[in-house]
Amino acid sequence: MEIGPIFRAMTRNRTKVALLVLEIAVTTAIVLNCLALILDQRARIGRDSGLDEANLISVTIRPWGADYADDAFRADLVRRDVAALEAVPGVAAAAAIRPTPLQGGGSSSQFKPLGAPDTAKVRSPVYTADPNVLATLGLELVEGRALEERDVPVESGPQILNCLVTRDFADALFPGESPIGKLIDSGSEEYPDVIVGVVARMVTPYGGGPMESRIVIYPGRPSAQNAMSYLVRAEPGERERVFGALDPALVATQSERQVTVRTLEEVKAGGYSLNVFLSKVLAILMVLLLGVTALGIFGTTSFSVTQRTKQIGTRRALGAARGEILRHFLVENSLIAAMGMALGLAGAFALNVLLVTQFEGGKLSPALTLAGVLLIWAIGVVATVAPARRASRLSPAIATRTI
Repeated sequence: MEIGPIFRAMTRNRTKVALLVLEIAVTTAIVLNCLALILDQRARIGRDSGLDEANLISVTIRPWGADYADDAFRADLVRRDVAALEAVPGVAAAAAIRPTPLQGGGSSSQFKPLGAPDTAKVRSPVYTADPNVLATLGLELVEGRALEERDVPVESGPQILNCLVTRDFADALFPGESPIGKLIDSGSEEYPDVIVGVVARMVTPYGGGPMESRIVIYPGRPSAQNAMSYLVRAEPGERERVFGALDPALVATQSERQVTVRTLEEVKAGGYSLNVFLSKVLAILMVLLLGVTALGIFGTTSFSVTQRTKQIGTRRALGAARGEILRHFLVENSLIAAMGMALGLAGAFALNVLLVTQFEGGKLSPALTLAGVLLIWAIGVVATVAPARRASRLSPAIATRTI
């Protein structure tokens, strides 16, 4: 089939072609970046947290009563709670911890090597947990030692604390060096913290960025007058049985409180709820854009068929087969789609650079770009087929009766 006549037909309808090219270009740019963002959100949700998620159970307690205002009472109760939880058949380990990992957000602080300028500061999520934290969370210790009972402060107030950090935190503050024994400043040079151990990985949703894996864990038995939280690690295959036994075990220790038990997977679902919501919104936007584009191609092609009824009839009368007519419209719309996608790709990459640099969005990969282009092209072909088939079925006698 000669391309020249098709281009000449397109030049006679410049406005229609230009609008369709622009529509396809905008759709291409937005859809490709929506795909990149959706895949990025899915990757964030599915990434390895470093925790034994499948066997972990979160326990949150809302107490009441005057006794809970007393720090000594709460500290003793936390010890008794952990002992009661560990005594439940099927429990491998239990620990008091605040906030609950993977819940989304929590507490954070800025850290730098002691004596370093403020430009060296990095922001990191902060956890407080008792010495059972490594065994409970299933974290892998790769350097130094675990927290011990002697690390737990006996009183509140400013003091030097030993702490655990993740490998990403250590690499951010002490690249190429062992962080063990290094002093870090969290806001008070008089009371720096000492890194005693490094865990391979721990990740928590915290609004995105590298801080989500730069984590600091302080020793302690966290509690508050209105809330306490624990994590329980069940033996493999025992989570369901352990789940139902935790509430009675804690109520038996102290009855004046409300106990909420959830799997860590449920906690994680809440922590990543914004990511899931964003993925759904982007998916809906993609579907709407692709639908509008498909309708635009369908409507334009249908109008073109109606507008060219006489020409089609003349070609049919001169011996053009139905397949030639069908191919004419498919090739014409493929050329328009190609121009639109070429323009759209330039816009897609420009938009992606903005999203990646300013909002830490997902990068466009060659495979993703190819998949998106093929999807848009396929939708364009499908939208063209029906009116093109109608054109190919026009009878020469009917199409040219007014000539």
